[in-house]
Amino acid sequence: VPPELSHKALQTVVDIFHRYSIRQGELDLLNFNDFKTLLTEGCDPSSCPQFQDRNKHGYMNELFQETDLNKDSELSFEEFTIVLSKVADDAHRISHGSDRCGPDQD
Repeated sequence: VPPELSHKALQTVVDIFHRYSIRQGELDLLNFNDFKTLLTEGCDPSSCPQFQDRNKHGYMNELFQETDLNKDSELSFEEFTIVLSKVADDAHRISHGSDRCGPDQD
């Protein structure tokens, strides 16, 4: 991967976090509403298969609680990167025909 693409990908992650972290509450922190909006806005199941079954009762709340390491009811950027890892893992598993669909499963 060319270095400029890696840099662009990282900058995109930072930009997306900043776009949603300033909606409510403190700058650079995501509350649950910010978090849910970030993961669902503009992402219908047909275009984002990793979110297909994410409307299962409690999924978003469980994912938020699991990644809120300091239990302050907000996600820092570092905590958000854990969410990204879990969602990327889901997408990878789905691409191979399995479905994780649970934040506490590996």
